[in-house]
Amino acid sequence: MLKRLLKKKSKGDASIMALGLFMIILISIALMFTVFYRIILNRVQSVQDDVTLSNLAVYKNIDLDVLGQDGTLKISDPNAAFETFKKHLETNMKLDFNLNGLAGSAADGQVTIDEFTIYNVKDNSVDIWAYNSGTHMFTESTADKSLNVVKTTDNSIVNNTSVHATIKFNTDILFGQKKETSISVDTDIVK
Repeated sequence: MLKRLLKKKSKGDASIMALGLFMIILISIALMFTVFYRIILNRVQSVQDDVTLSNLAVYKNIDLDVLGQDGTLKISDPNAAFETFKKHLETNMKLDFNLNGLAGSAADGQVTIDEFTIYNVKDNSVDIWAYNSGTHMFTESTADKSLNVVKTTDNSIVNNTSVHATIKFNTDILFGQKKETSISVDTDIVK
């Protein structure tokens, strides 16, 4: 019976075979794009974790004298805090000392630190240290929490001493194309 079915020729066998092959190729391409998209999302999530860990490392620069006197978390030296952040970002993201991506890094090319801000909270005031990437210096300002709600650029309310950082970098996507990616993270060690 099987021999008889194999010998039997019917019209449309070649077209059904071509259509089947085309569908298999189409499904394979769709699956390939899905897998690559998932890999890119995982890479971006990994970088967000790297920035969060770099932000958390800044808390090693807490002024221990102020903490011992009145129990207030305060980062007194923003330059030391920025260097701590940068050093840990290099390690976490596999960057060289100029913030260029090394082998195995999610960054293709240079990573730029667009924003690095420290919010020191004491009672009803917030001292804000904002890094200016153009001048490589910090500017200081003070906000009164009793007059208005202090928020980070990610729209998070500042209740405790916090660190905010935003970085930008290029990452490889499909077929050698690059995409600029921005990661913005707030960390509050008390939460």
